[in-house]
Amino acid sequence: MLTKDYKLDTTATQQQQQQQQQQPKAKATIAYAVSLTSCGSSANRNDNVANGGHSSDPSFSEGAAVLAHSIHLSSIRNFAQSGSYYDYKLIVFVHPNARACSDIFEELGYEIQIRDTPFKVADIKSEWLQEHIVKSGCCGEKEYLKLYSYVQFDYPIVIHLDLDSLILKPMDDLFDVMLAEKSKGVNAKEGGGKEEEDIESTRKRIAVMHDDPLPPSGSIDAYFTRDYNMVNPGKKHVGVQGGFIIVRPNQAAFDEYIRIVLSGNFRMGGGWGGKYGGYFGAQQIQGICSYFYDEKHPGSGVELNKCYYNVMADPPRQGEVGKCRDGREDCEDCRDTPLEEIYSVHFTLCQKPWHCPPLYSAPDKTKAICNKFHGEWFRIREDLERFRAMERNVGGGEVGEYIKPKGVYMPEIFRGFCNSGQSRGYIPLQ
Repeated sequence: MLTKDYKLDTTATQQQQQQQQQQPKAKATIAYAVSLTSCGSSANRNDNVANGGHSSDPSFSEGAAVLAHSIHLSSIRNFAQSGSYYDYKLIVFVHPNARACSDIFEELGYEIQIRDTPFKVADIKSEWLQEHIVKSGCCGEKEYLKLYSYVQFDYPIVIHLDLDSLILKPMDDLFDVMLAEKSKGVNAKEGGGKEEEDIESTRKRIAVMHDDPLPPSGSIDAYFTRDYNMVNPGKKHVGVQGGFIIVRPNQAAFDEYIRIVLSGNFRMGGGWGGKYGGYFGAQQIQGICSYFYDEKHPGSGVELNKCYYNVMADPPRQGEVGKCRDGREDCEDCRDTPLEEIYSVHFTLCQKPWHCPPLYSAPDKTKAICNKFHGEWFRIREDLERFRAMERNVGGGEVGEYIKPKGVYMPEIFRGFCNSGQSRGYIPLQ
C-alpha cells in the first residue's frame, strides 16, 4: 500500500503540524490539470455531444475529488508516506458551457480557469475538418482545452489527466529528468532533502515503452502513453492516449498546435499530415499530439510504458490470443503488472468507479486487475472521507470519528460505498 489511513486519535491540525515538521522544502510545484467541457446530462455519449460535448456523466465531481486526494497523497504534503519532493497545484479548464456546474471544483481545491476553445472552428481552412472536428472524439473541438496546459507558466511541468484517473505513486523520477538536474539530485541544504544521486540512475528507473532509450537530459518536453487498443496490430503512428500527458509549458508549442489545426492539414482517411489518424479521437488530442511529437518534433516526447503509467487494463493482443496490438512479436501484458509498481491508473476499460461496475462481460484477467484498480480508488476515497471526518462532525459522530458506510454490494472492493451495481447503487461523497 502506498499510504496509511490517517490516524483517528490525532486532530487534523496536529497531523498538519506533524507533516510540516517532517516536510522538506519542495523542489518545485507541479500543476495537475483536468478539463470540463460541459455539464453533461447522462452517461450516453450521443446525448452529451448534443449537450455540449461532455462525454462523462453528471457525477464527475466524484472523480475530481478522489483524483485530487490521490495527488495529495503522492505529493510532498504527505511526505512521511509518499517520500515525494514535489508540491502540486490543482487546475481545471472550464469551457463557458460548463461554468454553471464548475463551482464544485473550487470547493475541492482546484483553481478554475474559464477557457473557450483556443481557436474558432470557422477559421479552419478545411471545410471537411470544420464539419467533423465538432462531432468526433469524446468532446468535439472542446477537447482542445487540454492545450492550455502549455501556457501555465507559473509551473515548470503540467500533467493533464482525465477525471477518471488515479495517482498511485509519486512520479518524481519523471519530473527530475524533465527538469534536467545536471549530475546530482538536490541535497537537503539546497531544499530537496534527497540523498545525492546520479541523474543517470534516475533515468534508468523510468519505464519507457519497448525499452527505448530516453532522449538526452534537458531535451524532454513531454511524456505520454499510446492507445494501442484503438488500432489494428502493426499500425504505424499510433495515437497518444488523450487522458494522460505531461508537458513543459511553452508558448511556441501552443501557438504551433493552433496553426496546425487552422491549416486544416487533416486528410480524410489519413489524418494529420496524411498519416496520423484512423482511430477514435484522431482529430483531437490523440492524433495531433502524435503528429506534433513524432512528425514535427521527434525526440522531444517520450512514450512511457503503459504498464506502469496511465494503466488501463487493456489486453496486449487482438483478442486474448491474437497478434500483438503494438505490432511486435512479443508483447507485455499490463494486466500482470504488480499493483505496487503502477504509478497511475485510467478507468477506461474498467469503467468509472462511481458506477459500481460489476464487469460481468470482461475477460477474467481484465476483471481481476480492474477489481484491484477499483479497490484502490475506493481505498483512497475512504481515506478522503476519514480525513474529512477529522475536520468536522460527520453523520452525528464525534469530531474525528469516521462513520463507515453500510453498502452491501461487493464490499471487499467498494468498501461499503455501493448498495448495488451500476451508478444507481453508488453512495456519493458526504
